[in-house]
Amino acid sequence: MLTKINKIAVIGTGVIGTGWIIRMLAHNKKVMAFDLNIKQKSILIKEIKRSLPFVKRLFKKKNINLKNLSFKTSLIETLKDADFIQECATENYKLKIKLISDIGKYSKSNSIISSSSSGLLPSIIFSKCKNPSRGIIGHPFNPVYMLHAVEIVSGKKTSKSILKKANNYYRS
Repeated sequence: MLTKINKIAVIGTGVIGTGWIIRMLAHNKKVMAFDLNIKQKSILIKEIKRSLPFVKRLFKKKNINLKNLSFKTSLIETLKDADFIQECATENYKLKIKLISDIGKYSKSNSIISSSSSGLLPSIIFSKCKNPSRGIIGHPFNPVYMLHAVEIVSGKKTSKSILKKANNYYRS
């Protein structure tokens, strides 16, 4: 049973993934960022540094600990200790179904898997996922780190306890 969410894996470091990373760092979470493109690391760091003054003011923080961030190009390494996984791939069923299937295989059995999707159905995205009861859609408003609203959508197999934990997590 998942008791506390401290280690977060963010899959994809585009605009939405980067926003999630900034938001999670502001809440002092340990964040493992995954992207196959190593060039994204420098883009991610630039965006984090650009947004820091706003984030510090918004969350009334003196510092954001950038040592809580690690960047990985191995999905397996990224997922192995994650309590919560925020998938941020392109809006494409084929891509997301494959990615969520891999996430389901390589993540802890009790980790929550959330897909940042604005229009795809969770029951389809999680159709090939091992243990789809832990899957949800968690679609943010943008910019993610400034707007706290998150649309949460459960699939047909999402458990009520996962939905409640995800809701509590997004509220923090």
